Amino acid sequence: MTTAPAQRSAQWCEDLGGVATLAELTRAGVTRSTRRNLIRSGHWRPIGAKGVVLHTGSLHGEQALRAALIRVGPGARLGGTSALIAHGLTGFEESRVHLWVSKSAAKDRREVPDEIVLHETSRWSAKDCVGTGLPRSTPAVATVQAALWAVSPTQAALCLVMPVQQRLVRPDDVVTELDRVARHEYRNMLRAVANDLLGGVHSLNELDFARECRRRGLPEPSRQVRRTLPGGRVALDVYWDRFRVCVEVNGVGHDQLLTAMRDEVRLAGLQAQGDAAIPLSVLTLRVAPEPFFASLRELLRSRGWAG
Repeated sequence: MTTAPAQRSAQWCEDLGGVATLAELTRAGVTRSTRRNLIRSGHWRPIGAKGVVLHTGSLHGEQALRAALIRVGPGARLGGTSALIAHGLTGFEESRVHLWVSKSAAKDRREVPDEIVLHETSRWSAKDCVGTGLPRSTPAVATVQAALWAVSPTQAALCLVMPVQQRLVRPDDVVTELDRVARHEYRNMLRAVANDLLGGVHSLNELDFARECRRRGLPEPSRQVRRTLPGGRVALDVYWDRFRVCVEVNGVGHDQLLTAMRDEVRLAGLQAQGDAAIPLSVLTLRVAPEPFFASLRELLRSRGWAG
């Protein structure tokens, strides 16, 4: 390829963001013969029969999302974690792109490569998408989609919590979207986590923890026990006076950071006085409580409980 075509190729790549549909190439002045020559020479590569990657490098970020949308075609929207990443979610690693289409859309799954997960759904429609930029679910819908499409209850809970913690979505909007979910294996757990995010009357508290202890045959703890520490008087969430074991139940909302920092100082003070002080996330109680209670049982036994 001569210098002039190479320069034009680089300019087209920059102008079109590295990925383009055939229609976008035509509007940019790229003829069909030019496109075919650049693909044949290895400078560009096709995205199925619907688009082109305008460089030889790997696809990341928005380019990977756009390429997936082009491959599946009109009617496809980013959903779940992919939509959340497009909305600005950070700290969540996802190797595949999640797209959704309506049940009525005629799609051939055999044409979808492994790096794309295609969800056919009748639960959501065009009104659940944003109106500008990459076609994608609204933050609240994407949050619920990510939780429902998760591979485990733990991942589902994290998908529900992280967008709220990063202020991409409001907890009450998540609850509204969850109300649309009539049946799913994670439904009850996700509704409980959503209540924890709201801090509502049904969120988990010390009374719930004591009930869970009784259900497993563990001694019932005292609640809101007052103690004097170097920083002053404090109230402990859950405390076994006889065995000097304390559990501090931590919430999951985005406003919990300062509380967690105070708890760290408080637990360090208890440890210095000879107590066994354990921080416990509400998410652990919602998603995977049994390993925690098994360890708690052994801790109480090690400190004198006959059990």
